[in-house]
Formats: sequence, structure tokens, C-alpha cells
Amino acid sequence: MRKIVIIILALILSPAVVSLAGPVSFNLDSGLNSAPAPRLRYPVNDTVILPANQPLEFSWWNDFTQTRGYIFKLYKGYNMSAAKLIFKEELLSDASSIKLKPELFSAGQVYTWSLLRISFGGSKSDKSFNSFKVIKK
Repeated sequence: MRKIVIIILALILSPAVVSLAGPVSFNLDSGLNSAPAPRLRYPVNDTVILPANQPLEFSWWNDFTQTRGYIFKLYKGYNMSAAKLIFKEELLSDASSIKLKPELFSAGQVYTWSLLRISFGGSKSDKSFNSFKVIKK
């Protein structure tokens, strides 16, 4: 309990530290894997405006040198279950983005994307993920 109070006070007293964190994305890093979870760049907002006939580009920081590749998944809705999976691709180690056709997305629909990293040793990181609603223009 004392640790929690100290952490809360540190966050309240030093907002500069919080503002340096950048855009928020979620990852379920348990610390058990040797490959760190990827840091998502875009989309990490609640909504995405998708211009007509333009692909949607998903991007992340490719900042870990011992990466063999990535597994990208896109789900319809918030639920990341096999039944909701609409796109999956394994990407090479130098990838830092993927563009998906606009036909995959419906206006007003919520989507969740997830990304995990595979190390040279074959360890898989925890997933990083974000959900967003598509607005088509």
C-alpha cells in the first residue's frame, strides 16, 4: 500500500514526467518474455478519419535490434478472439508499418489492432493493442 501511495504522489507532483510519455497505447507486458512488447505509433486515438479510397497505415516504433519479425492482427470490434479476426500478417524484422485497403473498414465500426514482436530466439512479446472507430470521409 505504501508503494502505491508513493507512486501516486510522484505522478501528481511531477506532471512533466507524465507528459513525456507520449501517445498512449496498451501492452500486457508481464516481463516474462525476452522480447519487449512493441510501442504503437498510429492509430492510438479513439477515432480514425479515413479519406475515400485511401489505405489505413498502422505504424509502430521498430526500436529493438533483436527482432526476427512481427505478427499484426486486426479484429472487428473490441474482442480479440479468433471469431473477430479479419486480417493477420507476419511481417519482417525491418517493418515499422503496414497499409491496409480501405475496403476492410466500415464507417462507424470499431476495430482493434494488435502487434507482437518475435525475437531471434523465437520468444514472442506480449501484445500491444489499441481500439478505434472509423470515420470515412
